[in-house]
Amino acid sequence: MRYKLIPFLLLTGSLHAQQTSVLFIGNSYTYANDLPNTLRQLALSLGDTVTVASSTPGGYQFVQHANYAPTLTAIASQPWDHVVLQEQSQLGALPFPVTTTQASAAQLVDTIRAHEACSMPVFYMTWGRQNGDDLNCPDFPFMCTYQGMQDALIANYTALAEENDAFVAPVGAAWSQVRALHPLIELYSGDGSHPSPAGTYLAACVFYCTLFEESCVNATFNGFIDAATAAILRGIASEVVLDDLTAWNLDVDDVDASYTSSTNNGWNAITYTHGGAGTHLWTSSDGQSYTTPDATFVFSAGGSYTISHTYTDPCGNSDTETWVREIVVGVEELEHGMWYRVYSGVPGQLEVRGLRGGEVLTLFDAQGRSVLQKQLSRSAERVVCLPGMYFWRVNDERGNFTSGSVVVR
Repeated sequence: MRYKLIPFLLLTGSLHAQQTSVLFIGNSYTYANDLPNTLRQLALSLGDTVTVASSTPGGYQFVQHANYAPTLTAIASQPWDHVVLQEQSQLGALPFPVTTTQASAAQLVDTIRAHEACSMPVFYMTWGRQNGDDLNCPDFPFMCTYQGMQDALIANYTALAEENDAFVAPVGAAWSQVRALHPLIELYSGDGSHPSPAGTYLAACVFYCTLFEESCVNATFNGFIDAATAAILRGIASEVVLDDLTAWNLDVDDVDASYTSSTNNGWNAITYTHGGAGTHLWTSSDGQSYTTPDATFVFSAGGSYTISHTYTDPCGNSDTETWVREIVVGVEELEHGMWYRVYSGVPGQLEVRGLRGGEVLTLFDAQGRSVLQKQLSRSAERVVCLPGMYFWRVNDERGNFTSGSVVVR
């Protein structure tokens, strides 16, 4: 996630405070009741700091923002952790082929990442009009009702997030839940379109949960609504966002520290490969440590060794994987002075390098069944195979062999 942790102790028992920066790009749906500042104050009540700025001319569309000097200046003003993108309320629900939404969204995302590769775009899923959209109803019947419009907004914003490797803040999905479960909470202003103070507060709650991937139920800031209503909205926002992070593409920036392949080099040595462009820390319980993309552990005695790999990508997202490796003394694996590199560089293909020619590659599935055997004649070979986890063994012409595992993408 793109936020920083600051050591801090709150009376509520929180062990850390967090901070992030957010630029809002949108229109009156964003500036009504000052959504950016509402989010800032909500986060502050939870001990977190959110720096906000906005470019929100009334009625503006993605296509206008993409070439609007103040928006472009705001994007370039600092390396934002998150940039929120909100389309004009009706266009966001219409089919992509009849609007500029899809192309303009991609243009904005490219601009954001050209300035700061680690900025995360966040698509602001808005809500359907209270009684549907009369203007577009004749040409698009699904726009005639709130639910039809809402369903289209959910589908379109989710698609935009997936296409652009971005987050989606599911305000519209939470809005739908509030309408269904608490119909007396008025989320709309008098025009049946813009948010009321309660609607803006709900949006701020959804954004907090989206950006920090944490619940906001313990917030003490209630905005301009009563405490009981605020508590209901915080609960619904937290549930909608956190019950399924993948539904809102919030796992798009997750990193995986799992090794992609391993190679046994004799009975007591094993090389693990990850290959990520970030920073690495490999450790084992006997004190070995490495900071390279690949790590070769050499063990002096048999036994169980705990191995750990922490990977941090160039944007600061981290993951740690830990596993146990059993080293058995006396396993007959002859040294042949040569290491093979077996990896999946292209989806659906396995690459083998470091060959002398004449070796035989055998692949086994997770149940140990042989699924492929191939004579290798060149110094590097590619083998087509289905995605999945495989164990491999390469035998040379002298009877020596090297084995390991690999994940084919």
